[in-house]
Amino acid sequence: MSAPASPDAPGGLRSALNWFHTWFGLFVGGLLFVIFWTGTLAVFDREIDRWMMPATRAPSAAAAAVTPDRLLQVAQRLAPDARGWTITLPDARTPVAHVRAEPTGGAAISRYVDPATLRVLPDQGTLGGERFFYPYHFRLNSGTLGLALCALAAVVMMALCLSGVVIHRRILIDFFTLRIARKPQRTTLDLHNISGVLALPFHLMIAFTGVAIFTYTYLPSAQMIVFAGDPAAVTGGWFSRPAAGTPGGPPVSLDRVREEAARHWRGDRPEVFRVVHPGDANAYVEVQRPSARTISYRNGSRMWFDGSSGALLAATPDTATTRAYAFLYGIHAIQFDHWTLRWLYFLSGLAGCVLIATGLLFWFQSRSKRHSKLGMRGSRLVEAAAIGLTTGLLIATLAFLIANRLLPLGLDERAALEVRAFHAVWIAAALHALWRGHAAWAEQAWAIAAGAVAAVLLNAATTADALPLAMARGLWPVAGVDLVLIAGAAIAARAALRLRRAGRGGPAAPAAASAMAG
Repeated sequence: MSAPASPDAPGGLRSALNWFHTWFGLFVGGLLFVIFWTGTLAVFDREIDRWMMPATRAPSAAAAAVTPDRLLQVAQRLAPDARGWTITLPDARTPVAHVRAEPTGGAAISRYVDPATLRVLPDQGTLGGERFFYPYHFRLNSGTLGLALCALAAVVMMALCLSGVVIHRRILIDFFTLRIARKPQRTTLDLHNISGVLALPFHLMIAFTGVAIFTYTYLPSAQMIVFAGDPAAVTGGWFSRPAAGTPGGPPVSLDRVREEAARHWRGDRPEVFRVVHPGDANAYVEVQRPSARTISYRNGSRMWFDGSSGALLAATPDTATTRAYAFLYGIHAIQFDHWTLRWLYFLSGLAGCVLIATGLLFWFQSRSKRHSKLGMRGSRLVEAAAIGLTTGLLIATLAFLIANRLLPLGLDERAALEVRAFHAVWIAAALHALWRGHAAWAEQAWAIAAGAVAAVLLNAATTADALPLAMARGLWPVAGVDLVLIAGAAIAARAALRLRRAGRGGPAAPAAASAMAG
């Protein structure tokens, strides 16, 4: 997926790296696009949640009044005989509280709570962005197998970035070069170079941190060596104890526990509380350190308190190893509150999508005529796969949003139906690409434009939060999703028009890459 090695380059190393960059980029490119696209959406996963869960569009001002003890009362009413409750306070990005109860012998109950009225909101019937796009980008909805594939893709991505730098001798010059030429292959390669160099630090960082935080998946011995030098990070990690089977004293105030944890964490007030074995003599409370004020992802930093006396039972160690791991995880997962960086992550993720898509396009363009003359069908299959994995994925994403607005609330397995719609439309788009060939680029670009507009209109019709009203009410997460959809529709429509005018193999073929990233 790169230009051939420069004639004056040393033949050995650069030629081998060129081969690696081309063929590994080809075979892993589709998987990387899926990871980058869903990971880019996960940057704004909670904002997508607000769009997909209309009942949770609460004013953020009401969130400050709710306390852990008040939410505990809600949890006790929701499932009085539960063996445990998990309470999550509202924050800047999620204006509603969340309560999860684990009834004895039954399925877990998960509900959002209006922080102003303490009203339990109905089941939203969707996974939304936080529980669908975020885990999809590192598990592919396939459990352990998906996790292993994503870990492998992270290793290959880092190698592709480094090999791309080596084989492009004119990399800095190419960064300032974009030739809209008659030969689409030249334009595609320029787009590939620009999108690669523009966000190269981000691509290297995201690939490296992806490799680092998932070493336990493909190289568990590496983590054993690292943690062997810091035994406290392993031996002091977690706390649990079984139920005693005898009644305990009055439950400790969660407000008090919160203040104790804040003193220990130098002002960081926990927002997640887990009450285990309530009413038992061995009851305890687990709290998580928030990550909003720091780059480090501190979900693994926890404290445990006795459920009756409030005495500190244990705390995860704060060692050099745990701090380093939390920083690597945090810079990858971007759970901190910094809107400028969040938008930079989002735009850099889109640049990564363009980089991968144009790499696939360049491979096809450079080989299609030769393969056609030889009667080979390999390039046709690669192009169909490229279309299905790029524009097809965008269409599937829009189908996920549209299904969310069309399926009635309260429908059995509503969340599962949204996921099935996503995968069914994705498969249909891939089959369409195989059937229509090169013409599928323009046709699927039109489908993206139509789907994005339909999603915006359906949101307005089903929630009464049309874009102007959402902006007037200060519902910027909802308005932001609508604005991105409108921008994507405009980019896709423009690309479709250029592709139609250009015809088969015309110079506008790279416009499809813009539609993919829009």
